[in-house]
Amino acid sequence: MPGNLLLSIIQTYVYIYPLAMGVIWITAGLVFRWKNEHRFNGPANSPDSLPPVTILVPCCNEARSITATCESLLHLDYPDYRVVFVNDGSTDDTAVKIKSFLNHVPYFHLVNLSLNQGKARALNLALQVAVTTRIVVIIDADTILAKNALKKLVAPFLHHSRLGAVTANPIPLRRSGFWGHLQAAEFASIIGLIKRGQCAFGRIFTVSGCATAYDKNVLQEVNGFSACTATEDIDITWRIQRASYEIWFEPGAIAYIQIPMTFKDLWKQRCRWATGGWHMLRTHADIFTRWRYRRLWPLYLEFALGCLWALLLAINIFMMALTAVRASGLTGWFGPVVCCVCLIQMGTACLLNCRHDRALVKSFLFMPWYPLIYFIFIAAAVIWSLPRGLFGKLDPRAGQWQSPTRRSEQH
Repeated sequence: MPGNLLLSIIQTYVYIYPLAMGVIWITAGLVFRWKNEHRFNGPANSPDSLPPVTILVPCCNEARSITATCESLLHLDYPDYRVVFVNDGSTDDTAVKIKSFLNHVPYFHLVNLSLNQGKARALNLALQVAVTTRIVVIIDADTILAKNALKKLVAPFLHHSRLGAVTANPIPLRRSGFWGHLQAAEFASIIGLIKRGQCAFGRIFTVSGCATAYDKNVLQEVNGFSACTATEDIDITWRIQRASYEIWFEPGAIAYIQIPMTFKDLWKQRCRWATGGWHMLRTHADIFTRWRYRRLWPLYLEFALGCLWALLLAINIFMMALTAVRASGLTGWFGPVVCCVCLIQMGTACLLNCRHDRALVKSFLFMPWYPLIYFIFIAAAVIWSLPRGLFGKLDPRAGQWQSPTRRSEQH
């Protein structure tokens, strides 16, 4: 009997938590669309009002994708920008391909590091020696910015004096196959909707590492990027907000991204993300000691509850398999209900994001698979990364990076 009661309590949390969060993010996402999304969409800014911008592109062994990135950065719709590529000790032809553009593109520059420093250290070095503008946009080496993305990213800085960063709206460039469509659905209905909802509440869990604009002065004030965490984008988001600066999500700033197309690459990515989340729980737990950080408390608690959910999901599956007991009447209706909520969430995401991503509707029917497969997949990544993330040593090697397998350069 006590075992059945415990299983019933665990099942109740495992089943209710994702449903409750789904309703919250759907509601908050719609609130953002109604009240906030067009906040900075006034008349087009004149060229004279737009400040100069530096784009930093850190890269390590990106020879397969860097040419396409360079070509996409040639003709952005922005009056004054320069691009600085930071080659972090690549052992392939990354530097050679970048140099082929330098002679005939005067606003392209290269910082060539002979030894791999890790992404965070490479960015901090480039900020010191190669960035002279107030606004710096950092993109991944395989990210393709939409032609008007810079204007969209910079506009909020012209209206908000306490803005530390503006993050872009990532859209998968290729989405073939089951994993590709599932990730496209996730980016729109989970990641994109959550960012909208969090922005409506006033605080964001993390910027998009693939494309974000920063105020360089704010980055210097918070001592740059940390090399001691697995995800420098999560950590810098929290340190900027702890310094009382705000972060904005700009849905109109489109960044086309490469997504992992194999199970192996996807597993490595999600384990790294989960490790970065555990690192955040460790390094920012002291926010509860200061009232000034109170607006970050809900974000911290929501992520901690999500990690607890992953652990309890595994325990629930194990106990049900071990005892072969259905301790709760929730089991029978959970599957259909959560699938319906996922479809509503995806429908809301299509409503909010389809004007930016016309192909999103094609991924709609993959959403019911999200709770069946992805819930277990994400929970497994969270549990697998727990020992290293929660108890492992935080050292500079955590920021060492290796690029995933890339597809061809054509886009």
